[in-house]
Amino acid sequence: MLIAAVDIGTSGTRALLFDDARFTGVAVAVEYALVTPAPGAAELDPAEVFAAFVHCLRGLAQDAPGPIECVALSAAMHSLLAVDAGGKPLMHAHTWADNRPARVAATLRATSDAPALYAETGVPIHPMSPLAKLLWLRAAAPDVHAGAAKFVSLKEWVCHRLFGRWVVDDGIASASGLYGLAARDWSARALGIAGIGADRLSRVARGETLLRLTDAGAARTLGLAVGTPFVLGGSDGCLANLGAGLLAGEARRRAVLTIGTSGALRMAVDRPAPDAAMRTFCYALGERQFVIGGATNGGGLPLRWLRDRFPAFVAGRAAPGTDPYEALTALAQTAPAGAGGLLFHPYLAGERAPLWNADARASFIGLHAGHGPAHLVRAVMEGVLFNLGLVLDVLEELAGGPVEEIVAGGGFARSAFWLQMAADLLGRPLVVAENPETTAQGAALLALAATGRARDLAAATAMLPGNGRRVVPDAATHARYRALAPIFAGLPATLAPAYAGLAAFQNDTR
Repeated sequence: MLIAAVDIGTSGTRALLFDDARFTGVAVAVEYALVTPAPGAAELDPAEVFAAFVHCLRGLAQDAPGPIECVALSAAMHSLLAVDAGGKPLMHAHTWADNRPARVAATLRATSDAPALYAETGVPIHPMSPLAKLLWLRAAAPDVHAGAAKFVSLKEWVCHRLFGRWVVDDGIASASGLYGLAARDWSARALGIAGIGADRLSRVARGETLLRLTDAGAARTLGLAVGTPFVLGGSDGCLANLGAGLLAGEARRRAVLTIGTSGALRMAVDRPAPDAAMRTFCYALGERQFVIGGATNGGGLPLRWLRDRFPAFVAGRAAPGTDPYEALTALAQTAPAGAGGLLFHPYLAGERAPLWNADARASFIGLHAGHGPAHLVRAVMEGVLFNLGLVLDVLEELAGGPVEEIVAGGGFARSAFWLQMAADLLGRPLVVAENPETTAQGAALLALAATGRARDLAAATAMLPGNGRRVVPDAATHARYRALAPIFAGLPATLAPAYAGLAAFQNDTR
């Protein structure tokens, strides 16, 4: 069965073609830019996102060797869009990176309601969440908050454009801060705090729910046959775990590491497992399947910042038409492990796990006159991994023991250098997924279960073609990183007052 897995991301949309569980190598991608009309804003134009979705799916249909028989949907978590009764957007979609709700999130996190709210929803109280965005919207744009007929995610809006129904999968719903994990429905406690009723949200359905494309015009535009089934799908993070073949109940203790625009480490569990210290998230994947973990804002974003803001680092190192990230990693390889004692805290957009501090700011620490561009680039790459190492520490604490193996996916898994760096720094063997696009792979597996091609999710993961190579940490290099890790870990607490002061100054002067 030819399956189109379409992932609606924060920096672009991608569509990948699968033949059952095997990636065919056919893919179409479109990038789009965040809209930043005010300090802290990180928005997307929904019309631009929908146009990218159409372009990717139509292009995939044109390149496919036969008719696409099923479409499976994935999307980034935490987007919020207010729409009127006809589904017309009343604003741009606010993404997980939108930091404007920082103050209202900090206020809510300090209340006595916070622990119970987190325990019920599994979502840390942070400006990323739609709950915090709704609180901010109620104060900053009360006319939009009061006048919206629905508050939805980008994926819900795309589905409404195609099918005329307001429906959300439980994976996206569970990342909103408005959904009760145990009840598997919208939380009355969270809705009361947000000041809305459940009637202003979509109906929650399982990710395996099938929607049929019955509109002939829409089918023609997308290059699909009328009646093509769409699988409602899930969130990008949870589907990445599924695509890597990790489900709750396996004998070994494994985690999934993905680095795209952001980065995350996750594990699968068979029941809701929020952290008493509110350091990790817990999201729904399927029946008796949940994903715990921590996401960092600084995944591939700091490298993209280097690429865009410091073109001299790339100039002359990449031939026209080649990937500038390859030039950056080639430059980083000329610096030693540990970047000559230079540390980078990758908090260009505040930080989620493990700090959950929207005021956190990026910094180079330890810079001296002997450092050059190669040290800076290497420190940026290492800083992303040092921060994910802090998340790994929390996961191992919650799991009651060390993670034995990490499955690597996402864009970074294409870089042999970054993979080796990750194994060396984290001190764990990395297994590279045969298809590093584990989110799309997970969407395809969900489609196999939804259409009856596989009996259930476990049977779908058994159809995976296997993993690629295994990357083993170098003991000497890991020892160098272990010497730096406590320094990296201790600095954010020391710098927290400076973060707050700088954030306030920047918000007042930008």
